Amino acid sequence: MSTNVVRYGPRPPEEQVDHEIDATKAPIATEAVTVAYLTDPDIVAAVLPKPLQPADEPLVRVQLQRVRIAGRPPFGSAVFSVTAQHGERQGDYPLFMPQSTEQSVTGGRETFGEPKKLAHIEVARDGGSVSATVDRMGYQLMSVEGRVIDPVELPPDQVNAEFYFKFLRAPDGSGLTDPHLVYGEYHRHYELLENIDGTFELGESPFDPVADIVIREISSITWCRRRTIQVGRIAARVPQEWLLPYVHQRYDDPALAAASDTEPARV
Repeated sequence: MSTNVVRYGPRPPEEQVDHEIDATKAPIATEAVTVAYLTDPDIVAAVLPKPLQPADEPLVRVQLQRVRIAGRPPFGSAVFSVTAQHGERQGDYPLFMPQSTEQSVTGGRETFGEPKKLAHIEVARDGGSVSATVDRMGYQLMSVEGRVIDPVELPPDQVNAEFYFKFLRAPDGSGLTDPHLVYGEYHRHYELLENIDGTFELGESPFDPVADIVIREISSITWCRRRTIQVGRIAARVPQEWLLPYVHQRYDDPALAAASDTEPARV
């Protein structure tokens, strides 16, 4: 009989650890370009599943960041969100959360319900010059170019919320299994915050149509260095009928990927 350890076999209780939760309990070190801009109120209303409602201002927040978590190699991350409300709670509803590593994609999607996808992300700073891009499946989806112009007074420690929907598609195609609204709560401590004078552009893609969230007015572009602890919790059970019209926000359409007319322009 073989005495080799079968690593796919069961693990004892002390080794049954959710490393995604463990990683987010320690401060996550982030350097980020954040773009805030106004879009049209009807656009925000169109992308929000119930029970989320539009916030008072049709604000879009885009973060392109390089992330360091203890025990993991650094990776690129981005969050493309519209502001929303759930009852009295205001937060961001991410439409698109590209990540540069498979581990970040699967951990965030399966643990918190984050709408993550694999992408190529570059965030660079050379002196006062800053640039950041997100490319996915051959399409450039976001780009920032600019220069740091002045420091901003550091905000107090704060808790920012993001809203996620955690669910799985039913294996027989009949709908969704066990959908819930999740609060992702981000406890943030800022170490550096600076204004950037620059430009922000959205690209066109049939898979990730961020260009539909049109830019009406850029409110700010900033560079920051911060530390974050992430806490997730279930806020409410959600009827699948509320989410079914929006499931496509999370998944690529295989028909689009196969169609010959979706060949991307080179970036």
